[in-house]
Amino acid sequence: MTETATLSEVIRLIKFIVNNFDDGLAILLGRTPPPSAVDIYERKCGAQADYGVRIAGGEDIPKPQIVLESVQEDIVYKLGGWDNITRGFCYYRELYPETWMLFEMSCLFVRPGGMLRDGKGGASAMIGKRFDGITAKTQRRRRDAFIRTIALFLITRPEDDKFRLYDDSLLNKKLN
Repeated sequence: MTETATLSEVIRLIKFIVNNFDDGLAILLGRTPPPSAVDIYERKCGAQADYGVRIAGGEDIPKPQIVLESVQEDIVYKLGGWDNITRGFCYYRELYPETWMLFEMSCLFVRPGGMLRDGKGGASAMIGKRFDGITAKTQRRRRDAFIRTIALFLITRPEDDKFRLYDDSLLNKKLN
C-alpha cells in the first residue's frame, strides 16, 4: 500500500455501504461476502439496461472499465482490501461495545423514509428510549462521529497492526 485513503474517502465508503446495502453492517463485519465491483457500480449508478450496442453519443469508456476503476474499489484497495476493513470493524467492535451498539441499532433500524412508522417517532424514538432518551438529531450526530472515528481507525491501523500517523491538511484546517 503506497498511498493511503483520505478520511473523507473512507467516510463516504462506509456511508455508501451502510446506506445502500440492506446487509451493509454484515458486509463491514465480514459476515456476508463483500459486494463486487459490479454490485457497487449498480448501487451507485442504478441498474441500467444493456442494449448490446454502444449508443451514439454515449460514453467512450467501456462499462467494464468504469466498473473496475470505481472510486470505491480504489478506496478498498488503499485500505488493504475487504479483509482488512472487516478486521478493523470487528476489532473496533470488541474495543468499544457501548459505542458500537448505538451504531449497530442505527444501521439496522433507521433508514431514509423510515422502516417503522408507528406514530410515536419510529425507530429513532425506540433507539432514543434505549439510550437514555437521546433525540434523533443526537443519534445522527453520534452516528456521523462514529463513522468518522472508525474511518480514522481504519486508516491509522493498517493490515500489519502497526499504527501510523494520519496527516491530512484538510483535516488540520477543520480542526484549527
